[in-house]
Amino acid sequence: MNKYITILLVLSCIAFSCERDDICPESTPTTPRLIIDFLDLQNEDIVKSAANFRVEVTDNPEMVIEDYQGDTTVSNIILPLKTSENETSFVFYKDYEEDTDGTVINGNPDSVIITYETEEIYVSRACGYKTIFKNVTIAVENDTDNWINLIEPVNVNQSIEDESTTHFNLLH
Repeated sequence: MNKYITILLVLSCIAFSCERDDICPESTPTTPRLIIDFLDLQNEDIVKSAANFRVEVTDNPEMVIEDYQGDTTVSNIILPLKTSENETSFVFYKDYEEDTDGTVINGNPDSVIITYETEEIYVSRACGYKTIFKNVTIAVENDTDNWINLIEPVNVNQSIEDESTTHFNLLH
């Protein structure tokens, strides 16, 4: 009987020893992603979607960003950035199509290079740290058929600290 009381007492101590601070709530902001809106080059007040849009990670073309696999039309995108480096590169495809064997048969790829400085910010004991991105710039590599005319920051010295607003506008 003493054995059961001891076990019950130990379990009670464990259950009540956790503090509210030990669990990170889902509502707590974590490392933010980059938000880019697509706008019309002729009139920046008009949203202009890109059909059959696909995003590949430049270092690994097999890695495609899940929400942008070539079968969607988008007017904005949300992209993760590498926290362990100061640069992330993607290939943005417009009008992407592939054959049944996975060979690209149509599509206009533009290579995009995003550079930034990272800073770790303490969130809480339960959540740890999150990374924010400062002095973010985006460059589009020139090729013979760029569909992206310009990517401009919403603010000077653009930083990415949350996912509540657009960070860049892509004009095409």
